[in-house]
Amino acid sequence: MNNCTRIFLLVTPALVAIVLLGVAFSTNWWMITLDKYIPKESWLNTTSDVRSYSMLIPHTVARGLLTECTKYEKTKVLVSNAFDFREDQSPLANETCSSHQIGCTKGVAISRPLTRCINRAQHCDGIIHCEDKSDELACNQTVHNAACPTGFTKCPDGKVCYRQQEQTCDGVSNCMNDFDEQNCNEEKCRSNRHVYCPRERKCSRRENSYKCDGIVDCEDNSDEENCQHCNGDPTVFLCDGRCFQPKYRCDGVVHCSDLRDELNCTDYSSTTNEKGDMFRLEYLCHEKRFNPFIFYPPKIDPRLLESYPHPNQRTEYLNFMFYLQLVAFYCVASGLIFLFLAIISLFFFACCRDKCISVPFCLYGMWTLLAWIAICAALLAFVGMWLWKKHNLSDYENNPPLDIMIYQRNPSLQYVEFFGLSFWLACGAALVAFIGVLLSCCVCFTVGSSRSENKEYEIMHMQNY
Repeated sequence: MNNCTRIFLLVTPALVAIVLLGVAFSTNWWMITLDKYIPKESWLNTTSDVRSYSMLIPHTVARGLLTECTKYEKTKVLVSNAFDFREDQSPLANETCSSHQIGCTKGVAISRPLTRCINRAQHCDGIIHCEDKSDELACNQTVHNAACPTGFTKCPDGKVCYRQQEQTCDGVSNCMNDFDEQNCNEEKCRSNRHVYCPRERKCSRRENSYKCDGIVDCEDNSDEENCQHCNGDPTVFLCDGRCFQPKYRCDGVVHCSDLRDELNCTDYSSTTNEKGDMFRLEYLCHEKRFNPFIFYPPKIDPRLLESYPHPNQRTEYLNFMFYLQLVAFYCVASGLIFLFLAIISLFFFACCRDKCISVPFCLYGMWTLLAWIAICAALLAFVGMWLWKKHNLSDYENNPPLDIMIYQRNPSLQYVEFFGLSFWLACGAALVAFIGVLLSCCVCFTVGSSRSENKEYEIMHMQNY
């Protein structure tokens, strides 16, 4: 086998690997969306436990090593009837009350919903001060039989007192038998400056609440669905049948399918290592660009982590994903460089002396081996990002409760994103590079026999007779 044949055999896999990896490097076909896994309205079987709910679902239109293009589409999904859509309503269980205070057992104080502490004098005074009524439970009958203070009226059950005008249909039970919150309707709630929650058949908890004001007041979100216009603050904006407070504009999180809340922002993504471009090809999408020349994780705006139960865990997850993306980019880039060096080594050393004829083939094998290792590392990093993201969809420490509930009730959403053409092209480049490594080994083993074809070498080493 002469040198030209050997060079041709080795150059071919290197060139093929460069082409495959180059296409994968320069395109955004690494991840695609499988539409068959996006929930269809005909799939949704509502029961007493679940109901349908319209929300924005992100669809990855294209994802590459440097850019990610995400389209947001309003889709109907299943949600739990028991899920509370309001902002965190959980009691402050770890709050420590002062010596002159006592804490409500499970709920918060009615007059001060940001604390669970009430004055000791309010315990067993015949008036409910805790939403869970724990301050008036286990009190003696003498307290319940006492006369009501001025301005208060006895509840029909005769146990506690309440302010009939202000506390009737105000969203909080002020009587032991919930008498003050029974038979409430939209008119009664509105007259008391509360929004009516039709599914719950009661008034909202928050005073001065309105339908379509951008604040969720009903547990089932019914006061913020199917809005035609927004009430209250004129800065509240409407999109996709929902109203949003001005704080949601230019916050780096898409809330509208037409992206209006993130358009014309000066630098809404300054807290991340990404720049946004809203338009791509023939469709409207949210494009994020990755900067590979910044080698440290970007600082995350704390406002973007307010909905997460464990912000520190979320930050660690984002940092880990950043490093994986950095590894994937530089490994692919290194693979391309090593493949170029492998080809160059063949042509620059092709005219070496006979005693050094194995040098170009050894160098080729070394560069090709390094390219194969780099490509495999890039593929592993990309698979790691995909698996880690998929694993974290239902992770309570890294996602808001609403997202976790959505993915639990609609498991098909976990399979929407899958590997695209660029990923498989990179796999092909890794396979071809490995073939190149094997060929270089075979060539190096046969180089020694090439001297038998050199007649000058054979004559010089003939034995004298």
